Amino acid sequence: MRGRSAPLPAQPVPEAPDPDVVIRLDSVGRVFDSVPPVHALREVDLTVRRGEHLSVVGPSGSGKSTLLNVLGLLDRPTSGAYWLDGVLTGGLGDLERTALRGSRIGFVFQSFHLLPYRTVDENVMLAEVYRAKGSEGGRRTRRDRAREALDRVGLGHRFGFLPARLSGGERQRVAIARALLGEPALLLCDEPTGNLDSENTESVLGLFDTLQAQGMTLLVITHDDAVSTRASRRVRIRDGRLSQEDG
Repeated sequence: MRGRSAPLPAQPVPEAPDPDVVIRLDSVGRVFDSVPPVHALREVDLTVRRGEHLSVVGPSGSGKSTLLNVLGLLDRPTSGAYWLDGVLTGGLGDLERTALRGSRIGFVFQSFHLLPYRTVDENVMLAEVYRAKGSEGGRRTRRDRAREALDRVGLGHRFGFLPARLSGGERQRVAIARALLGEPALLLCDEPTGNLDSENTESVLGLFDTLQAQGMTLLVITHDDAVSTRASRRVRIRDGRLSQEDG
């Protein structure tokens, strides 16, 4: 009598994500092939809840840029699991990752990346230029949403201005308005005050306080302690390892 085949081992079922968690990293590692291999991230665990303002601090070469690229779906971890707003990202193809990144993450960088020959509202509208249908009705909708985004960052009175007429802090606010246009789940900021003086830095940090109060989730990567202490929670990265900071 022929014996029955042994049952296949059950595949692990990913744990259902918490709907209040925007970022969850479980034992994430990133190794770059070289001789010897570079372990840029080592067993990183991180949970960021909705509405939280988290800062990540660390010296040059600590792994901040690698962490940013993984969180922004610009790079894939070598090991571990990354959930973004309830979506397990590891098995997604490139197009799916691009779509998820565009719909869930707003990016703010040290450089403002504003087109100098476009008005501030046109710069904000560029965030959705590839999603639009190209109709006049769609264009009017984008312009209205751009105005709302500029109002949200306190720059409604600069509608129609060129970037050259704005201060550094105002230019960064335009960049933040552009990042907010798609109503992202996460605002991912890389040294957002690195090009600003103390007065304009305070202006941007005040805006971050307001956005958090409105329920926005912010993750700010910085080397500036004055910036990081404004967050509700701070973690430190060193040699690719993440540790919780007190206070």
